[in-house]
Amino acid sequence: MDQESELQLRFREANGLAETHAAHNWRGLSAQYSRLKLPAEYEFEWHGNWHYLAYHDLVLVDGEMELTGEKPVAGGDLRDKMTYVPAGQSIEGWAKPANRMNAFTVVCFDPSAMEEEIQAEFNQFEPRPYIYFRDTQLGPTMRKLGELMADERPTSRIYAETVALTAALEMFRISIPPVAAQSRKVRGQLSASQRRLIAEYIDAHLTTDLGLDELANICGLTRFHFCRSFKATYGDTPFQYVTAKRIEKAQHMLRQSRLPVSFIAEACGFNGANQFGRAFRSHVGTTPLAYRKMT
Repeated sequence: MDQESELQLRFREANGLAETHAAHNWRGLSAQYSRLKLPAEYEFEWHGNWHYLAYHDLVLVDGEMELTGEKPVAGGDLRDKMTYVPAGQSIEGWAKPANRMNAFTVVCFDPSAMEEEIQAEFNQFEPRPYIYFRDTQLGPTMRKLGELMADERPTSRIYAETVALTAALEMFRISIPPVAAQSRKVRGQLSASQRRLIAEYIDAHLTTDLGLDELANICGLTRFHFCRSFKATYGDTPFQYVTAKRIEKAQHMLRQSRLPVSFIAEACGFNGANQFGRAFRSHVGTTPLAYRKMT
């Protein structure tokens, strides 16, 4: 994440500490998950040239936040609430968190990159702030992103990127006027040539940590339109499709060889035997070793 776009924390006590589990960067998009280890008071501020979206799992005993030019807003129980601040604006404030595990997930996105993603639809976007709001679609997306980034186990790059991009685009959905939202055209399916190119590329790169950007480029689409067209074509997200292809390859290798499960996991693009085992059980209903014994 660009230093300019990070939420800056300054603890009032010397033993105050924020534990940051992960920070990821993609083209025009970044995400960060932070967890407060101690209930120490802190001051915070953010300013940047990107849009800022934060999901709060916070309970504050006291504190307030101020958006430039606006009246301060008091804290309190902020669990499942979010804050959106458009590029070019600033926030600052202070907080005294309750004695619990407090955390927040932040997504920052470049206005020009989002304009490219959604093209003419971006003209209807209203860059105004939303302070401590809830949304039944965006909230679960941000919560999922936080869970992915809090997990110390390796996360698929295409999965994390898709969730972060979805969060940014869902913020766009909230901000556009209802009439404009109703008039948006639904994009169709991928063409036969696009399907062939995608299938060939994924089959040839199953062992690599595939990214959403590279798959979209193959089809000559933005990530946003690629995801919509891909879902309309296959009924699955790109991550689900890639995972299914990896499981298919793993099943073939388990049937046709006596290679170790750890070797098969790596050969099929999984980050270790544990991740492979979880994905395999989810798709097949049993463990890789049990599947091998049955075939």
